[in-house]
Amino acid sequence: MYAVIDIGTNSVRLLIAERELTKEGSFYRPVAARLKITRLGQNVNASGLLDEGAIARTCQVLREYQHELNKFPVDNLVVTATSAVRDGANREEFLAKVKSLTGWDVQVLTGEQEAAASFVGATKTLQGLGFALSPEVLVLDIGGGSTELTCGTADGKIVAGGSIQAGAVRMTELGITRHPVSNGELKQLQQMIRSRVAELVSALPGGKGKRALVGVGGTITTLAALELKLTVYDWAKITGMSLTKGCVEYWLRYLAGLNLAERAVLPGMSEGRGEIIVAGAAICNVVMDLLAVDQLMVSDGDLMQGMLYLRAPAY
Repeated sequence: MYAVIDIGTNSVRLLIAERELTKEGSFYRPVAARLKITRLGQNVNASGLLDEGAIARTCQVLREYQHELNKFPVDNLVVTATSAVRDGANREEFLAKVKSLTGWDVQVLTGEQEAAASFVGATKTLQGLGFALSPEVLVLDIGGGSTELTCGTADGKIVAGGSIQAGAVRMTELGITRHPVSNGELKQLQQMIRSRVAELVSALPGGKGKRALVGVGGTITTLAALELKLTVYDWAKITGMSLTKGCVEYWLRYLAGLNLAERAVLPGMSEGRGEIIVAGAAICNVVMDLLAVDQLMVSDGDLMQGMLYLRAPAY
Protein backbone atom coordinates (compact mmCIF):
# COMPACT_ATOMS: atom_id res chain seq x y z
CA MET A 1 0.00 0.00 0.00
CA TYR A 2 0.92 3.62 -0.54
CA ALA A 3 0.26 6.63 1.67
CA VAL A 4 0.49 10.41 1.42
CA ILE A 5 0.19 13.00 4.17
CA ASP A 6 -0.44 16.57 3.08
CA ILE A 7 0.23 19.33 5.61
CA GLY A 8 -1.88 22.16 4.28
CA THR A 9 -2.73 25.68 5.38
CA ASN A 10 -6.15 24.69 6.70
CA SER A 11 -6.01 20.94 7.22
CA VAL A 12 -3.76 17.91 7.52
CA ARG A 13 -4.85 15.02 5.31
CA LEU A 14 -3.95 11.36 5.12
CA LEU A 15 -4.57 9.13 2.10
CA ILE A 16 -3.88 5.39 2.06
CA ALA A 17 -4.31 3.79 -1.35
CA GLU A 18 -3.84 0.57 -3.27
CA ARG A 19 -2.32 0.58 -6.74
CA GLU A 20 -4.39 -1.07 -9.45
CA LEU A 21 -3.18 -1.75 -12.97
CA THR A 22 -5.72 -0.90 -15.66
CA LYS A 23 -5.54 -0.68 -19.43
CA GLU A 24 -4.93 3.06 -19.01
CA GLY A 25 -2.06 2.43 -16.55
CA SER A 26 -1.91 2.77 -12.78
CA PHE A 27 -4.88 3.82 -10.69
CA TYR A 28 -4.60 4.56 -6.97
CA ARG A 29 -7.84 3.55 -5.28
CA PRO A 30 -8.37 5.06 -1.80
CA VAL A 31 -8.49 2.56 1.05
CA ALA A 32 -8.67 5.10 3.88
CA ALA A 33 -8.73 8.89 4.04
CA ARG A 34 -8.58 11.25 6.99
CA LEU A 35 -8.81 15.04 7.29
CA LYS A 36 -8.38 17.17 10.39
CA ILE A 37 -8.51 20.95 10.58
CA THR A 38 -5.43 22.37 12.32
CA ARG A 39 -5.30 25.81 10.63
CA LEU A 40 -1.49 25.76 10.43
CA GLY A 41 -1.65 28.90 8.32
CA GLN A 42 -3.38 30.90 11.06
CA ASN A 43 -2.08 34.50 10.88
CA VAL A 44 0.89 33.53 8.67
CA ASN A 45 -0.14 36.21 6.20
CA ALA A 46 0.04 38.89 8.92
CA SER A 47 2.98 37.69 11.02
CA GLY A 48 5.10 35.74 8.55
CA LEU A 49 5.43 32.98 11.17
CA LEU A 50 3.81 29.64 11.84
CA ASP A 51 1.85 30.03 15.08
CA GLU A 52 3.07 27.92 18.01
CA GLY A 53 -0.43 26.73 18.85
CA ALA A 54 -1.06 25.78 15.23
CA ILE A 55 2.24 23.88 15.15
CA ALA A 56 1.24 21.96 18.29
CA ARG A 57 -2.17 21.07 16.80
CA THR A 58 -0.57 19.92 13.58
CA CYS A 59 2.05 17.79 15.31
CA GLN A 60 -0.64 16.14 17.42
CA VAL A 61 -2.55 15.15 14.27
CA LEU A 62 0.64 13.85 12.65
CA ARG A 63 1.21 11.58 15.66
CA GLU A 64 -2.38 10.34 15.33
CA TYR A 65 -1.81 9.61 11.65
CA GLN A 66 1.38 7.74 12.48
CA HIS A 67 -0.61 5.43 14.76
CA GLU A 68 -3.24 5.06 12.02
CA LEU A 69 -0.60 4.07 9.46
CA ASN A 70 0.52 1.25 11.72
CA LYS A 71 -2.84 -0.46 11.08
CA PHE A 72 -2.09 -0.84 7.35
CA PRO A 73 0.69 -2.60 5.42
CA VAL A 74 2.06 0.67 4.03
CA ASP A 75 5.55 0.41 2.58
CA ASN A 76 5.67 3.72 0.70
CA LEU A 77 4.92 7.03 2.47
CA VAL A 78 5.44 10.59 1.29
CA VAL A 79 4.79 13.63 3.49
CA THR A 80 4.32 17.03 1.85
CA ALA A 81 3.67 20.59 3.00
CA THR A 82 2.34 23.49 0.99
CA SER A 83 1.60 27.22 1.26
CA ALA A 84 1.68 27.88 5.01
CA VAL A 85 4.97 26.06 5.51
CA ARG A 86 6.40 27.65 2.35
CA ASP A 87 5.60 31.10 3.74
CA GLY A 88 6.54 30.61 7.40
CA ALA A 89 9.88 32.16 8.32
CA ASN A 90 10.20 29.56 11.10
CA ARG A 91 9.46 26.61 8.82
CA GLU A 92 12.81 24.91 9.57
CA GLU A 93 11.86 24.82 13.25
CA PHE A 94 8.55 23.19 12.33
CA LEU A 95 10.18 20.65 9.98
CA ALA A 96 12.73 19.73 12.66
CA LYS A 97 9.94 19.23 15.19
CA VAL A 98 8.07 16.91 12.83
CA LYS A 99 11.27 14.96 12.14
CA SER A 100 12.00 14.58 15.86
CA LEU A 101 8.42 13.53 16.63
CA THR A 102 7.75 11.12 13.76
CA GLY A 103 11.02 10.47 11.96
CA TRP A 104 9.48 11.81 8.75
CA ASP A 105 11.22 14.11 6.29
CA VAL A 106 8.66 16.59 4.98
CA GLN A 107 8.91 17.68 1.36
CA VAL A 108 7.96 21.36 1.13
CA LEU A 109 6.46 21.78 -2.32
CA THR A 110 6.99 24.90 -4.37
CA GLY A 111 3.91 26.45 -5.92
CA GLU A 112 4.90 24.91 -9.24
CA GLN A 113 5.36 21.43 -7.74
CA GLU A 114 2.03 21.71 -5.95
CA ALA A 115 0.31 22.70 -9.19
CA ALA A 116 1.94 19.87 -11.16
CA ALA A 117 0.96 17.25 -8.58
CA SER A 118 -2.62 18.54 -8.44
CA PHE A 119 -2.86 18.44 -12.24
CA VAL A 120 -1.68 14.84 -12.44
CA GLY A 121 -3.81 13.72 -9.49
CA ALA A 122 -6.95 15.37 -10.86
CA THR A 123 -6.66 14.09 -14.41
CA LYS A 124 -5.47 10.57 -13.59
CA THR A 125 -8.20 10.07 -11.00
CA LEU A 126 -10.90 11.10 -13.46
CA GLN A 127 -9.46 8.92 -16.21
CA GLY A 128 -9.07 5.98 -13.83
CA LEU A 129 -12.80 6.14 -13.14
CA GLY A 130 -13.60 6.21 -16.85
CA PHE A 131 -14.30 9.90 -17.37
CA ALA A 132 -13.24 11.25 -20.75
CA LEU A 133 -11.26 14.50 -20.82
CA SER A 134 -10.86 16.94 -23.66
CA PRO A 135 -7.36 17.12 -25.23
CA GLU A 136 -6.61 20.32 -23.28
CA VAL A 137 -7.31 20.56 -19.54
CA LEU A 138 -7.07 23.38 -17.03
CA VAL A 139 -6.91 22.37 -13.35
CA LEU A 140 -7.96 24.83 -10.64
CA ASP A 141 -6.71 23.99 -7.14
CA ILE A 142 -8.04 26.25 -4.36
CA GLY A 143 -6.06 25.67 -1.19
CA GLY A 144 -5.96 27.39 2.17
CA GLY A 145 -3.06 29.71 1.44
CA SER A 146 -2.76 29.67 -2.34
CA THR A 147 -4.57 28.92 -5.57
CA GLU A 148 -3.00 27.16 -8.54
CA LEU A 149 -4.02 27.12 -12.20
CA THR A 150 -2.30 24.56 -14.41
CA CYS A 151 -2.84 24.08 -18.12
CA GLY A 152 -1.89 20.81 -19.80
CA THR A 153 -2.96 17.91 -21.93
CA ALA A 154 -5.10 14.92 -21.05
CA ASP A 155 -2.06 12.62 -21.31
CA GLY A 156 -0.34 14.46 -18.46
CA LYS A 157 1.91 17.00 -20.18
CA ILE A 158 1.93 20.34 -18.36
CA VAL A 159 2.07 23.38 -20.64
CA ALA A 160 1.81 26.38 -18.34
CA GLY A 161 0.46 27.60 -15.04
CA GLY A 162 1.28 29.21 -11.77
CA SER A 163 0.45 29.82 -8.13
CA ILE A 164 -0.87 32.91 -6.35
CA GLN A 165 -1.33 33.82 -2.69
CA ALA A 166 -5.11 33.76 -2.69
CA GLY A 167 -6.32 30.75 -0.72
CA ALA A 168 -9.50 30.32 1.31
CA VAL A 169 -7.82 30.88 4.70
CA ARG A 170 -5.67 33.78 3.51
CA MET A 171 -8.56 35.63 1.84
CA THR A 172 -10.83 35.03 4.85
CA GLU A 173 -8.26 36.68 7.11
CA LEU A 174 -7.76 39.55 4.67
CA GLY A 175 -11.33 40.23 3.62
CA ILE A 176 -13.96 38.88 6.03
CA THR A 177 -14.61 40.41 9.45
CA ARG A 178 -18.00 38.91 10.40
CA HIS A 179 -20.50 36.19 9.60
CA PRO A 180 -22.90 36.58 7.87
CA VAL A 181 -20.79 38.44 5.32
CA SER A 182 -22.28 41.77 4.25
CA ASN A 183 -22.90 42.48 0.58
CA GLY A 184 -20.36 45.30 0.67
CA GLU A 185 -17.66 43.13 2.23
CA LEU A 186 -18.39 40.31 -0.22
CA LYS A 187 -18.01 42.72 -3.14
CA GLN A 188 -14.70 44.04 -1.78
CA LEU A 189 -13.49 40.46 -1.20
CA GLN A 190 -14.16 39.50 -4.80
CA GLN A 191 -12.44 42.63 -6.05
CA MET A 192 -9.38 41.78 -3.96
CA ILE A 193 -9.37 38.22 -5.30
CA ARG A 194 -9.78 39.46 -8.87
CA SER A 195 -6.76 41.74 -8.52
CA ARG A 196 -4.64 38.76 -7.45
CA VAL A 197 -6.00 36.18 -9.90
CA ALA A 198 -6.24 38.27 -13.08
CA GLU A 199 -2.52 38.23 -13.86
CA LEU A 200 -2.35 34.46 -13.45
CA VAL A 201 -5.32 33.92 -15.77
CA SER A 202 -4.01 36.34 -18.40
CA ALA A 203 -0.66 34.52 -18.49
CA LEU A 204 -2.28 31.26 -19.62
CA PRO A 205 -1.72 30.45 -23.30
CA GLY A 206 -4.58 30.34 -25.80
CA GLY A 207 -8.07 31.79 -25.67
CA LYS A 208 -10.51 31.74 -22.82
CA GLY A 209 -13.22 29.10 -22.65
CA LYS A 210 -11.49 26.57 -24.94
CA ARG A 211 -10.36 24.04 -22.34
CA ALA A 212 -12.12 21.73 -19.93
CA LEU A 213 -11.85 23.12 -16.40
CA VAL A 214 -11.29 20.62 -13.58
CA GLY A 215 -11.55 21.76 -9.98
CA VAL A 216 -9.89 20.25 -6.90
CA GLY A 217 -9.42 21.14 -3.25
CA GLY A 218 -11.64 21.36 -0.19
CA THR A 219 -13.62 24.37 -1.37
CA ILE A 220 -14.71 22.72 -4.60
CA THR A 221 -15.39 19.27 -3.15
CA THR A 222 -17.43 20.91 -0.38
CA LEU A 223 -19.49 22.88 -2.90
CA ALA A 224 -20.13 19.59 -4.71
CA ALA A 225 -21.09 17.86 -1.46
CA LEU A 226 -23.45 20.73 -0.61
CA GLU A 227 -25.05 20.48 -4.03
CA LEU A 228 -25.56 16.73 -3.55
CA LYS A 229 -26.64 17.19 0.10
CA LEU A 230 -24.26 14.44 1.20
CA THR A 231 -24.58 13.55 4.87
CA VAL A 232 -21.51 11.32 4.50
CA TYR A 233 -18.73 12.42 2.17
CA ASP A 234 -18.26 10.05 -0.77
CA TRP A 235 -15.28 10.69 -3.03
CA ALA A 236 -16.70 8.51 -5.80
CA LYS A 237 -19.95 10.52 -5.94
CA ILE A 238 -18.06 13.80 -5.98
CA THR A 239 -15.55 12.87 -8.67
CA GLY A 240 -16.80 13.62 -12.16
CA MET A 241 -19.81 15.74 -11.23
CA SER A 242 -20.28 19.13 -12.87
CA LEU A 243 -20.58 22.45 -11.05
CA THR A 244 -22.04 25.25 -13.15
CA LYS A 245 -21.14 28.90 -12.75
CA GLY A 246 -24.72 29.52 -11.63
CA CYS A 247 -24.39 26.84 -8.96
CA VAL A 248 -21.16 28.37 -7.61
CA GLU A 249 -22.73 31.84 -7.56
CA TYR A 250 -25.81 30.52 -5.75
CA TRP A 251 -23.78 28.84 -3.00
CA LEU A 252 -21.51 31.87 -2.65
CA ARG A 253 -24.47 34.19 -2.01
CA TYR A 254 -26.38 31.70 0.12
CA LEU A 255 -23.42 30.81 2.35
CA ALA A 256 -22.41 34.45 2.76
CA GLY A 257 -25.87 35.13 4.19
CA LEU A 258 -25.54 32.50 6.93
CA ASN A 259 -23.77 32.62 10.27
CA LEU A 260 -21.23 29.95 11.21
CA ALA A 261 -23.71 27.82 13.16
CA GLU A 262 -26.14 27.80 10.23
CA ARG A 263 -23.41 26.79 7.77
CA ALA A 264 -22.13 24.04 10.05
CA VAL A 265 -25.37 22.03 9.93
CA LEU A 266 -25.81 22.07 6.15
CA PRO A 267 -25.69 18.57 4.58
CA GLY A 268 -22.33 18.37 2.82
CA MET A 269 -20.50 20.95 4.95
CA SER A 270 -17.33 19.40 6.34
CA GLU A 271 -16.32 20.12 9.93
CA GLY A 272 -14.30 23.32 10.26
CA ARG A 273 -14.93 24.43 6.67
CA GLY A 274 -17.75 26.89 7.39
CA GLU A 275 -15.53 29.80 8.39
CA ILE A 276 -13.54 29.81 5.14
CA ILE A 277 -16.03 28.46 2.59
CA VAL A 278 -17.28 31.90 1.51
CA ALA A 279 -13.78 33.08 0.57
CA GLY A 280 -13.11 29.79 -1.18
CA ALA A 281 -16.34 29.99 -3.16
CA ALA A 282 -15.52 33.61 -4.05
CA ILE A 283 -12.17 32.49 -5.47
CA CYS A 284 -13.89 29.81 -7.54
CA ASN A 285 -16.49 32.28 -8.79
CA VAL A 286 -13.93 34.91 -9.77
CA VAL A 287 -11.70 32.39 -11.56
CA MET A 288 -14.60 30.98 -13.57
CA ASP A 289 -15.65 34.52 -14.47
CA LEU A 290 -12.15 35.50 -15.63
CA LEU A 291 -11.81 32.27 -17.61
CA ALA A 292 -15.27 32.79 -19.16
CA VAL A 293 -16.28 29.19 -18.43
CA ASP A 294 -19.77 28.01 -17.53
CA GLN A 295 -18.90 24.81 -15.67
CA LEU A 296 -16.14 22.79 -14.08
CA MET A 297 -15.68 19.08 -13.45
CA VAL A 298 -14.97 18.12 -9.85
CA SER A 299 -12.18 15.72 -8.94
CA ASP A 300 -11.52 14.37 -5.46
CA GLY A 301 -8.07 13.42 -6.75
CA ASP A 302 -5.56 16.23 -6.22
CA LEU A 303 -1.95 16.70 -5.19
CA MET A 304 -2.07 13.69 -2.84
CA GLN A 305 -2.91 11.26 -5.64
CA GLY A 306 -0.58 13.25 -7.89
CA MET A 307 2.36 12.61 -5.59
CA LEU A 308 1.67 8.88 -5.85
CA TYR A 309 1.55 8.97 -9.64
CA LEU A 310 4.65 11.12 -9.92
CA ARG A 311 6.64 8.84 -7.59
CA ALA A 312 5.60 5.65 -9.41
CA PRO A 313 8.07 4.18 -11.94
CA ALA A 314 5.51 4.77 -14.69
CA TYR A 315 2.08 6.24 -14.44
